[in-house]
Amino acid sequence: MKNVLLAGTALLGLALTSAPAAAELNLDLGGHFRGYGAFTDVDLANTHDMEFRRDTEAHFTGEATSDNGLTVGVHYEAMVGGDLITDEAYAYFAGNWGRFNFGAEDGAAYLLQVAAPSGDSNVDGLRTNIQTIDATGLAAKADFGASTGYTGVFSDTFATGQAGTGARLLDYDHADFQDTDRLTYLTPKFSGFQGGVSYAPQAGQKLVGNGIGATATNNTVGQYEDLWEAAVRWDGEFEGFGLSAGAGYSTAETEIAGGAGALNGDLDTWNAGLNVAFQGFSVGGAYLNSEADVTGGSHESDTWVVGAAWDNGPYHVGVSYLDQTLEETGANDVDSDRWAVGAGYTYGPGMSFRGGVTTGNVDDTATDEDFTQVTVGTDIQF
Repeated sequence: MKNVLLAGTALLGLALTSAPAAAELNLDLGGHFRGYGAFTDVDLANTHDMEFRRDTEAHFTGEATSDNGLTVGVHYEAMVGGDLITDEAYAYFAGNWGRFNFGAEDGAAYLLQVAAPSGDSNVDGLRTNIQTIDATGLAAKADFGASTGYTGVFSDTFATGQAGTGARLLDYDHADFQDTDRLTYLTPKFSGFQGGVSYAPQAGQKLVGNGIGATATNNTVGQYEDLWEAAVRWDGEFEGFGLSAGAGYSTAETEIAGGAGALNGDLDTWNAGLNVAFQGFSVGGAYLNSEADVTGGSHESDTWVVGAAWDNGPYHVGVSYLDQTLEETGANDVDSDRWAVGAGYTYGPGMSFRGGVTTGNVDDTATDEDFTQVTVGTDIQF
């Protein structure tokens, strides 16, 4: 009897400490390869005229739907370079009541944002993926994408809560603290309408490892907390015209005030966009404003873009214009503009050849510099 009890206890201990059974998920592998040759002419010394640029990601999605209609999935994206670097990692729960995302993923303001038509969405689209123009280097003053205040203004910054240095310019995605761990709810579509809200307790938080550690301190100068987002979008058709309209807003507050010129108060960002399409032609525009309070003033970015495109079967042609102004209390404004024209040909499902020309100017009063970029490449979605 004693031996039986010992054997039973050992089996029970093994059962309790073993890993739980895996869910029966359908696993999908996807991703993209974007490879371009880029010729760039800028008013900077010691820069290459010709470079190859690549943006490559691998995507893994596991999904299962239960008998009660609940869909549960896990999505992981990794940037492929010398190593796999986690880009997004989140779980989602969906049904006829809507969808929840939980983890490192863009929030509702970006997911429902309306983009203007573009020549090549990788070059002059909502989120720039291929660009040899270092806009931060074109400006004389270091505050152009590097100062404490400006890093909080740009919408696509992320990393440590202060967003780091070298924030991207010349795009207009509403993605405050991109890929921060957050909770997002998206409603189902009702007559073309869809809404969403997101919350991140610590703006800039992007967990790695096993999630074990001490609670973060709540008195870091310049670090944001309680990032809230809300957005709405409508897609529909009226008398043969396709219409898309949307708007979003996000806000966060600093944990503790900093000294002169440092972040001190709220970060507020909002966007609006409208597109109209008819018989292969589309025209539209978008606007993004972001403002951060600082001690003794504020830092603000204003970006607006208009575009037009024509699609006919596998062929695409488009043009866009972007204007961006960065304002800092007590410093010169930075004014940038960019014209882009591009074309593409779809040679297979998810595969296209693309080419375009981008030209523009950066003026911060102290310097007035021009840039031109020519790109030729391919975009492969798998």
